[in-house]
Amino acid sequence: MSASRSEALMAARKRLRTFGSAPDPKKQARELYSELVRADGWTPRERDAIETFGGWLGDYPAASELRLRCEQLLATLADN
Repeated sequence: MSASRSEALMAARKRLRTFGSAPDPKKQARELYSELVRADGWTPRERDAIETFGGWLGDYPAASELRLRCEQLLATLADN
């Protein structure tokens, strides 16, 4: 089942708020990405940003970089 753009953003923000207490930050980032990628209603530019983030996650980034990149992605999506 796909969610709307606004529902996906709300779910992703919720995941970001609990990011610091998550036992596995990489899993938390993958779930945030999953929420966003399944949603409908993204512009082509937003879809590109989400897909770029997914590619970056696939490169197994350092855990210390995860939160900042998640915040940057959500800021980009919120600005559009």
